[in-house]
Amino acid sequence: MTDSTILTITCDEKFLEGLRAQLHDQFPGAMRMIVAGTVDEACSLIPMAHPRLIVVHWPRIGGRLEELNRLLWATTVLARPIPVVVLADRYRIDQATTLYRMGIREYISRTHHADQFARVLNSYIRLAPAGRSHASQAEDSVPSAKPWTAAPSRNAKARVV
Repeated sequence: MTDSTILTITCDEKFLEGLRAQLHDQFPGAMRMIVAGTVDEACSLIPMAHPRLIVVHWPRIGGRLEELNRLLWATTVLARPIPVVVLADRYRIDQATTLYRMGIREYISRTHHADQFARVLNSYIRLAPAGRSHASQAEDSVPSAKPWTAAPSRNAKARVV
């Protein structure tokens, strides 16, 4: 199994309890969650925690965009950028547009997208065979290019040597 750590940024215990329950239902026993109370705390945890995903609880309208910008910068200067999912209490189109332009991967509303949250998480946290690193998985997904082997032309006849 690859590292399946989720770094969650929230101060809301009720939100955290619900998120843990959803994660446990989706990935029983295979998920590790680290909780940060602030964006600054999360930024300091990223180099040590190596999260696969960051979930940001966005409970209020507006605000905190400069904090989120710091978080997005901290995740993009890594060898493997970490996707950031913002989970808001209410969906706002103007807020979604701003956040997507800033670079978040998903903007989800707890009231409008509750049934889709598990599918979104599943798309970012896929469990791989034990002992495989992210780098070895990436190498497997890239086809091997061998410049010394050329494809036979249509007019070429098969020849056994």
